[in-house]
Amino acid sequence: MKKILFLLFILIVNTGYSQNPIQSTLKNYFRTHPFDMKFSNFIASLQQDPWFTIETYGRRTDTSFFFITGTYKNFNPFRFIPKELRLIVAEEEIIHTDSLKTLDTIMNLQLLAISDSGEINSKLVEKEFKRFHNIQAGRFSSNTSNSFKEKDGSLTVKVYNYFVSPYLIAPVTIAWGILPGSNQYAFTITIRFKVKENAAIYVVSPGEL
Repeated sequence: MKKILFLLFILIVNTGYSQNPIQSTLKNYFRTHPFDMKFSNFIASLQQDPWFTIETYGRRTDTSFFFITGTYKNFNPFRFIPKELRLIVAEEEIIHTDSLKTLDTIMNLQLLAISDSGEINSKLVEKEFKRFHNIQAGRFSSNTSNSFKEKDGSLTVKVYNYFVSPYLIAPVTIAWGILPGSNQYAFTITIRFKVKENAAIYVVSPGEL
């Protein structure tokens, strides 16, 4: 179920690391992250964090990708109080847009704040989404937005992707909307990166640099 929610909230992106644009996001929203330490140390920090409970830990094998998910207690970087604050670290295979359609494997770091149903909670989650955009958008080279609606025209998900020049794939995506199969609302922050020599770096498209 958690993997399904994660996949439904993955909406574009890729990257590597430059300490400027995404540093503010990492500092203000993530209790720990792999951009200021080795990736293996980041995973160890999650395992040792008394505020974080790991629910699923799947190592990479020949038939499956790396996947960790768990929930926080006593930690909340948002202005509203979520019913559940979940962190997901998941490996994903992507296809680049070059002529060879090159396959690549990247990591997704996602913070998912889930609230109860109801108009008040909907507005609180949407306000947090807008607040992030208003504060963080100017740090990036550009951004794009997408909306997904039901047949009756009601909004289900809205997304912003934030880009860093010269990379074609955005390092940060935020989304807010209704969780599939429920009436609960969620605000998510997703950061994608490549692990190279145990370090988090921007995902570089073939021929990009």
